[in-house]
Amino acid sequence: MAIYIGLISAMEINNICDIIVITDSISATSKIMESKVNPLQNIVIPLVSAIKVHFSEDIRNKIHFWYCPRKAK
Repeated sequence: MAIYIGLISAMEINNICDIIVITDSISATSKIMESKVNPLQNIVIPLVSAIKVHFSEDIRNKIHFWYCPRKAK
């Protein structure tokens, strides 16, 4: 849910081309980018639609996912 809120908020800001998501859950980020039906479908479908619009607005728009384990200092 936090990734959803953060991405939607970031994509609504004008002139933002690079969005970086730092997470300790790569599996959650991969589910966002999948098109398969999964338990997070109510969140994923609107988010994927928003990402598609964001990418189509400017070819420079990118989203980067960085993995940072909880134990990292």
